[in-house]
Amino acid sequence: MSHATPHRLLYFFVAFVLLMFFGLIYAWSLFVDPLEAEFGWDRSATSVVFTLSIITFCAGMLVAGALEERTSPRTVMLITAACLGLGLIASAFTESLPFIYATYGVLVGAGVGLGTDVVMSVTLKWFPDKQGLASGAMLMGFGGGTMLLSPVVTTMLGTLGWRLTFGALGVIFVVLVGAGAFIMKLPTPEYVRPLLEKARQNATVAAVDMTGGQMVRTPTFWVFMVYLMLVTCGGLALISQAVPAAMELLMGAGAAASGAASAGAGASGAAAAGAGVSAALPETEALMLATAAMGSVSAMNGLGRLINGFIWDKFGYRVCLTWIAVAFAAGMLCCAFAMMGGNFLLLVAGFMLLGLMYGGNMCSMSAMVGTFFGPKYYGINYAIATCQMIPAAIVGPQILALSQMGSGSYLGAFWVFFAVAIAALIVSLFIKPPKNNRAA
Repeated sequence: MSHATPHRLLYFFVAFVLLMFFGLIYAWSLFVDPLEAEFGWDRSATSVVFTLSIITFCAGMLVAGALEERTSPRTVMLITAACLGLGLIASAFTESLPFIYATYGVLVGAGVGLGTDVVMSVTLKWFPDKQGLASGAMLMGFGGGTMLLSPVVTTMLGTLGWRLTFGALGVIFVVLVGAGAFIMKLPTPEYVRPLLEKARQNATVAAVDMTGGQMVRTPTFWVFMVYLMLVTCGGLALISQAVPAAMELLMGAGAAASGAASAGAGASGAAAAGAGVSAALPETEALMLATAAMGSVSAMNGLGRLINGFIWDKFGYRVCLTWIAVAFAAGMLCCAFAMMGGNFLLLVAGFMLLGLMYGGNMCSMSAMVGTFFGPKYYGINYAIATCQMIPAAIVGPQILALSQMGSGSYLGAFWVFFAVAIAALIVSLFIKPPKNNRAA
């Protein structure tokens, strides 16, 4: 990498590790079954925790963007450590829904938002010449964190229980984020200037740096926000309910397979099993497979961010937005047909496509901010753009939860999101760089 220095790569490595742990916010579905089993809460009530965490995640990013201009990255990261530590440790003492809403939903969500914004903002200032690739590579850590750390959390839940798992995670976050606060720092203007000049000569960064106020007054921003909301809606819905959705198929298909066998359909049942239809499984084995399926979402989520960062820098935004919408639609089709046929392998394929598109979508949001509106005000501009996740987090998970509660299946929601994907593809055709920033 041109102009690479040990400092630049060091900050990237630290950012990657921190974002990987911040990505555990997407592992909420691991805690859903233990909490519902202990307290008798229904799926709609527990899905509110995830929705709240995404809303406060966005609010935390906005606060971080404002604080970075008034204080320092170190101060914001120390506040992050306090929010995450307090939120997770307090979650261990949960006895009611309002309590877990406040601790995990509000404190943990806000802490992840604060930390993500400051880490992304500081690190991308070291890479003004590689906005797409640097965004994608860092966000790969955020998206891949669930895949890498979910098995650890699942093991902790099995051995320690959910209360001690929350407490242990709180201590880990305080130590990691606290250490990061004393490592991360901004580059000097002398370091950034030649890299930024080169990027503008190559037309990979906006010709003019726009403030948040200027950005939100452009049609480009609002059309892009609609696109992001449509795609994020499906991604967040799946992530929030990945394990329960996979469990529905595994346990439901298992019962169906048992019924077919008892009716004398042995030959056809064997053929179906060979095609990927689940046989009857003990609940513990089904849970392991469901967790692995969620891991596939995380793996592709991380990979999608890296792939999209490369595509953005190499082929431009138009190609990025098209493949994301197409992957969204294909993923929903796979999930719908998997539920209809009880095919677990097809469900995993749908999960992988959706992970790819969601990761690519998150990378596009970051790259859009830097390349369409300039890197100078990235922190607050990225936080503003991230607010699209609020309506997406409210609508997406609730569609899935209400579908499951109303019909006992997630199938109907998958067809709804297929239509949403087609709408996103249409909206993408109307996205163009701002007229006064055509260098983007």
